[in-house]
Amino acid sequence: MDKKILIIDDDPDITTAYGAFFRSKGYQVVTAVNTKDGRRAMNEFCPDLIILDVMMEQPDEGFVFAQQLLDEKVTTPVIITSSIANAGMELFDMNIPTVKSVMQKPVDLDKLSDLTDNILA
Repeated sequence: MDKKILIIDDDPDITTAYGAFFRSKGYQVVTAVNTKDGRRAMNEFCPDLIILDVMMEQPDEGFVFAQQLLDEKVTTPVIITSSIANAGMELFDMNIPTVKSVMQKPVDLDKLSDLTDNILA
């Protein structure tokens, strides 16, 4: 069975690029433009990994969502990608065990792929 990735990002270029990239690697992919749609997709799709943007409708939406998942005892691993990744690490409490990495955009797809493969191995 193929592993499933949920990509939550409000930039359609990102979701299209990441989606095509991971599909070409054999992953099943579903995308969402915000965390509300992402939560719905999680319930229907049951992803093995979430790739999550930080700044969407709210500037800290991704961090808040990752914390909510932890509070709800959701154990799905998360990779956060953001143009403010470096600053975000200083501004927000990143002691969220399910967040496996915070990657600075633009993300190197080969590094993201390697990280994804390691998490899902």
